[in-house]
Amino acid sequence: MSLRFATDPRISRRLLGRQDPQDLLSRRMPLIMGSMGFWGLLILLRLLWLQGVEHRKYRARADQQHTTTVPIPPIRGELRDRRGEPLAISIKVESLFADPRVFYPDYRPGKGEERQWGQPDRKAAAEVAAKLAPFLEQSRAQVLEKLLRKKTFVYLERHMAPAKAQAVRALNLDGIEFQPESRRFYPRGRLAAQVIGFTNIDGLGQLGIEQTYDKQLAGVKGELIAPKDAHGKLLILQENYSQMPVNGASLQLSLDASIQHIVENALEEGVRLSRPRTAYAVVADPRTGEILAIAGTPTFDPNQILPKKFRNRAEGDLSLAEREELRRELERQKAARKVHPVEDVYEPGSTMKIFTAAMALEERKVRLGERIDCMGGRWLYSPRIPPITDTHRHGLLSFEEIMWQSSNIGAAKMGIRLDPAMHYQYLRKFGFGDPTGLNFPGESAGRLIAPDRWTVPTQYTLSYGYGLNTTPLQILMAGCALANGGRLMQPILVQRIYNDKGLLLKEFKPTVKSQVLSEETANMMKETLKGVITQGTGKKALLDNGVEAFGKTGTSRKLIDGKYDAKRHFASFLGFFPADRPQYGVLVMLDDPVGDTTGGDVAAPLFKRIGDGILRFRQTTPDPDRESDLKLSLRDWPVSETDEAALHVERGRVPDLKGLSLKAAIHRVVLVGGSPKVEAAPGPMATHVVGQSPEPGTPLEPGAVVKIKAGMP
Repeated sequence: MSLRFATDPRISRRLLGRQDPQDLLSRRMPLIMGSMGFWGLLILLRLLWLQGVEHRKYRARADQQHTTTVPIPPIRGELRDRRGEPLAISIKVESLFADPRVFYPDYRPGKGEERQWGQPDRKAAAEVAAKLAPFLEQSRAQVLEKLLRKKTFVYLERHMAPAKAQAVRALNLDGIEFQPESRRFYPRGRLAAQVIGFTNIDGLGQLGIEQTYDKQLAGVKGELIAPKDAHGKLLILQENYSQMPVNGASLQLSLDASIQHIVENALEEGVRLSRPRTAYAVVADPRTGEILAIAGTPTFDPNQILPKKFRNRAEGDLSLAEREELRRELERQKAARKVHPVEDVYEPGSTMKIFTAAMALEERKVRLGERIDCMGGRWLYSPRIPPITDTHRHGLLSFEEIMWQSSNIGAAKMGIRLDPAMHYQYLRKFGFGDPTGLNFPGESAGRLIAPDRWTVPTQYTLSYGYGLNTTPLQILMAGCALANGGRLMQPILVQRIYNDKGLLLKEFKPTVKSQVLSEETANMMKETLKGVITQGTGKKALLDNGVEAFGKTGTSRKLIDGKYDAKRHFASFLGFFPADRPQYGVLVMLDDPVGDTTGGDVAAPLFKRIGDGILRFRQTTPDPDRESDLKLSLRDWPVSETDEAALHVERGRVPDLKGLSLKAAIHRVVLVGGSPKVEAAPGPMATHVVGQSPEPGTPLEPGAVVKIKAGMP
């Protein structure tokens, strides 16, 4: 009886002293539902927190996983000469880069320390490195090291040759992509390289105009948001800019490429004949102050800043011998990049006599035709001071003859007739002791001491060009004041600045810094200085075809270890033509020419060579004083397969360039892996290809030179 009672399920649990399930459910249900509601509320609050407060954070993480930001560099503005001939342009190239995140399977995005890299997949990275190494001309270990750097972007090779880029692209490697860039190219090679300058691999100006106007030329970079797949490959299906790039402005320079070519050829001849340490020259328009040419030796090719063996290689990758070779190359390039007419200072010597004479004429301290005793070529004006000497034993010389024969004694006697304060003020008005205002990096102001610091011989020696330091450009601009009616002009190197649409942003117009002399005095000096060439020390400067010029020779000894060395000197010639209405002012200088030579011996013939060349050039060339069309530029070239420059191009062979525009020809040569070299003799504006070497279809090694002869279409 008791057993059945205990095991019969129909017996009430309450009779057994246990709780009924219904009672348990009614008691526990509120607790269960409350817990579920509480957790539901927490989940809801968490969702609200994630969607509201931390939405941007997780959106950014998702974007990092599925998209990447690609920097889009702007196209650097062009440099052109006064006739519109391109001197510096930018051509489209590609740079190879890696996204190392692809080789880190456990990579977790984040900012700073939140970013987690984990362990790399070395096997996958090694396979990619093995395929890339032959193209990059690097060892597998060097490429592997770059692929495993804990960075989101690593350059493998900048400005890759088009043929090489096509071969790498065909490999279709994970984590390896190309970035479009522009490479600076200088169509005329060494022409005006020192004043134009160059850019580094990142497109930043490093010298000359490229450095001075870097901000205007560079533009503003943009950013492109691009999706990527699970392997890290970019999927740029459409342009989605977070910031649009703004291309740089283009500059029209005052330089004339043809005159620059004439000047550089003349300097090469001067170096060959006289073997100076350096030779340099400047050509300016006295009427406006525009610099038409500025050149020096030695020079360099801005398209080949470093030999090929040193490109895309860190210093740590070089052997000791290679490092020493690189050091010597950098020293040579440093010397070649110096702009001597602007940076160098020297004691001008006899060219200063024309300014002393002009001051004395202006102040009526001397008159034309006045005869001055030159003391037989030796004047001991003070018993405690070394005498002033001439190269010849001149007696009485007229004012004009003192200039023609370049008498130190005659110039000193005219100079001391001036009040020292007045003498000093005139020198300052001529621009000595101050920068010219050219706005060029490294320009020197020279040195001119104030009268309260003058000693007994100071005014004497200043009168014939010692005791002050000037730059060649200062001498030329001061000389221009004698040629243009007495006005000191501010030199101009940049005429106009255009935006990338071809609209004029700024124009630099001629500026008169001061009226130094009266027009009457300037004209008297012009007439006097004609005799320097016809009857005096500058006979070798006489121009062809009866064209009159005027000028002054200069020979100044160099100060070596505190003493003037009779065997070391600067030889110069300052001249202007045509004499009736001067349009060209030329200063030629040789530093340490070999032998006991003077400015009349070695510099005057170079003036003649430059002057005759310019006159022949002007006979066949229209006046360039017109606004050049800068709207057409490489930035306007399409990048499609129907691009004029990319059409019918076979890599590894010389393309047919005849009849193409100069830019299209340059682009074609770059596309096939060659190195374009433009040749254009002085003459009309060269805009199209009239000849080429080698002939079309010739096999072309990577980097081989293709000569492009430019001329009128």
